[in-house]
Amino acid sequence: MDRNSILITTSWLVWGAGFYAYYPFYSILLAKYIGENNLGQFFTFLELISLPFPILGAILFRKIGEKNTIILGMLLSGIGIFIIPYVKNYFDLLIASIISSSFYMSLPNYYSLMKNKESGTLTRIWAISVFPAVIFPILGGSLAQVLGLKTPFIIGGILTSISGFIILPIDDKVERGTFKISIKKDPIPFLSIIPIALATPFIMPELVRVYHINYFFIGLIDSSLETLGMISGFFLPRINKLALPISIFIYSLISLFYFYWPFSLVFGMREAIIPLSLDYWSSPKSPEGISLINTLQLFGWVIGYGISWVLKVPKNSIIFSSIFSLILGLYLIFVILLEKKNP
Repeated sequence: MDRNSILITTSWLVWGAGFYAYYPFYSILLAKYIGENNLGQFFTFLELISLPFPILGAILFRKIGEKNTIILGMLLSGIGIFIIPYVKNYFDLLIASIISSSFYMSLPNYYSLMKNKESGTLTRIWAISVFPAVIFPILGGSLAQVLGLKTPFIIGGILTSISGFIILPIDDKVERGTFKISIKKDPIPFLSIIPIALATPFIMPELVRVYHINYFFIGLIDSSLETLGMISGFFLPRINKLALPISIFIYSLISLFYFYWPFSLVFGMREAIIPLSLDYWSSPKSPEGISLINTLQLFGWVIGYGISWVLKVPKNSIIFSSIFSLILGLYLIFVILLEKKNP
């Protein structure tokens, strides 16, 4: 890796540490205050309001550069995470969560820096950055069990806030001029998000409800599933486009955790699905083009959360996530076979 790649990877490692310290407990905390059946509605509103953030990040790239946009987005995100456990009503939780979603301003600029390296760099850096997931969910769960549920959010907020500053030594790039987007229309990054969104709000609260698991074991399970995602994300890029349908087929087993809890570990495949859909199934390399892809991904989150809101019952949403994943995996295989037939 060159110097810039090391700095980007380190920044993502610190962000990953902050993210995995608090996120396994995010839905659990929300469910505690707003009820599990309201999670689909809450996440739908959150993603709808967050839709402009990637485009805003690309606009800021033209004004203040990639580096400063990343620093600003991560700083605001960390502040939002820090605030979340101190508010207890629906509206205040939504506002704090919107602030915590400011990292979406940083993402197009992060991805642009990665995608201008060799093919597969984004997925490999993503996989390396998941490494804190081996430790920090367990750490967060242990601290939550001993010191209370606020503690993982405090740690997560601090680490997220400082993660952007790590890229300060990178040479800044500011491109003045008009905001421009020109990309190949590809629905895969959008479609790949939907089954993940269908399960994300519910997987941890359902594990607690069905198996009566405490915070420490939630952290342990999350560490295990993220490790699976990390390993998959690191090795699967070697088989190029086939890696995505394989990841999605494995992920489709998610609903079987109602029969045997270890099937919940396949939820970690989202850590391979998201970067693979960007690395091999989308074309843009500029912050503007990637910002549109990120916005389309946000639409995927909105659609998935919206469906879960309509389905209301968490179990129905997770089962539909499995069905959607199977259909999407078959569609991707069909697309790959079609490309080989008509190169």
